[in-house]
Amino acid sequence: MNKLFVPNEEFGQIIPDLKINGKDAPYPVVNDRAVRATAGIMLFIGVFTFFYTFSTWDFTMLKFVLPTFFLDFLLKVSRGPKYSIYGFLSRPLISNQKPEYCGAIQKRFAWSIGLSVSSIMILLIFVLKMETIVPLLICALCLFMMWLESTMGICVGCYIYNGLIKAGIVKRPKFHPACPGGVCDTEDVEMIEMH
Repeated sequence: MNKLFVPNEEFGQIIPDLKINGKDAPYPVVNDRAVRATAGIMLFIGVFTFFYTFSTWDFTMLKFVLPTFFLDFLLKVSRGPKYSIYGFLSRPLISNQKPEYCGAIQKRFAWSIGLSVSSIMILLIFVLKMETIVPLLICALCLFMMWLESTMGICVGCYIYNGLIKAGIVKRPKFHPACPGGVCDTEDVEMIEMH
């Protein structure tokens, strides 16, 4: 582990001659099936923690689970999904299934949103000692995004990433990576060489 933060070009896995939705995919990819399985495990743990905290108003379990979510997102963003804590739990569940590849860069962006949300939660719970409805509402929003990812394969972060590219806010990558289910494939977006 010679780099703490892996650059986008080295994030994910490049698979020679890979095609996604009939198009060449010479860019780093991740297995979206594994991503959804990991999100499902995190969702299960998160929902249980949320309802326990909401019904008892005891934040002890949340104070244990929250740092693991933060660390999981931090590892995925900085090093990649193979370092995910919850990914270790999900891999055996999908080991006999055919991978479904998608671009790694927009998944990294989506996990950055998860890292940001969990960082805010860490600040609210551990620094500001806020045991109110506010952190629970933030938690509910995060759980809703995990539910969309794990049950429907809808990556909110991928949609946002694609929108930011179209708006010119995020630099267009060398290759526009395929999103799960083709949700961010558009005819007007072409492969562009970096200068």
